[in-house]
Amino acid sequence: MDYVLIGGALLFAIIGIWKGGAKIFFGFFMLLIIMVGAAFISASVTPLFLTKNTAEGVEYTAPAQAIMSPVGGMLPSGEEYEALLDTNIVLGEDGVLYVGADADVPVKNVVSENVPVVGPYLASFIEMSAEPGTTLRTSISYTAARFAYEIVIWVVVVIILAIIRNVIRKKIFHWLDDKNHATMSKIDRIIGLFVNVAIFVALMWGFGAVVARFDDGSNWAYSLDNMFFAGMISKPFMTMNPLLKLLGIALPASGTV
Repeated sequence: MDYVLIGGALLFAIIGIWKGGAKIFFGFFMLLIIMVGAAFISASVTPLFLTKNTAEGVEYTAPAQAIMSPVGGMLPSGEEYEALLDTNIVLGEDGVLYVGADADVPVKNVVSENVPVVGPYLASFIEMSAEPGTTLRTSISYTAARFAYEIVIWVVVVIILAIIRNVIRKKIFHWLDDKNHATMSKIDRIIGLFVNVAIFVALMWGFGAVVARFDDGSNWAYSLDNMFFAGMISKPFMTMNPLLKLLGIALPASGTV
């Protein structure tokens, strides 16, 4: 992992000098900002037309049902799956989600033990999508519907913002390519070096934060965190990750890392 960090930083630095700050900002960096911003917009807008609060609780709208119904129908049914998919989820006093009123079987364990092959890998994702008072069938169906609509809205927003970006950057690039602005062009390349290295650091910290989010001390994410903590450079690099503090994640997940 140390070699990955060093090699990646050098590669991004070279690309930064070659492309310059303006091309990076209005190229990959601006596209990244657009994609992240579009993700926040789509995530904020989608629940507004998929659900509505009523006196009886949360009600799923027709657009949501259009996807939830077929997805729910594709999930297994029958008495053998009733305890897994069609029993209400409850939030225990310990803050853990359980299947059933007895609150003795965590959702994560149910999925890991009952879903063959991929259960241990899907358990964390399904647990995050589960909502108290609903069944796993409903939670999974709604999550699928929400993701489908979010992707559509995300694509539309990205296209609109990308068109606006292309118009602006075309004018800036013409100005920097002018021979009368040679000094500014050199400064732009130096800025590009630092900006590109900063982008690399942000990407690695983001990747590390995502992995740490799913690290439970024994799963696939724990193995990846072990790789970070095994390096002389990657260990302090991960420890200084500000995203971990923002997300309230403490590493190592167990005392054996």
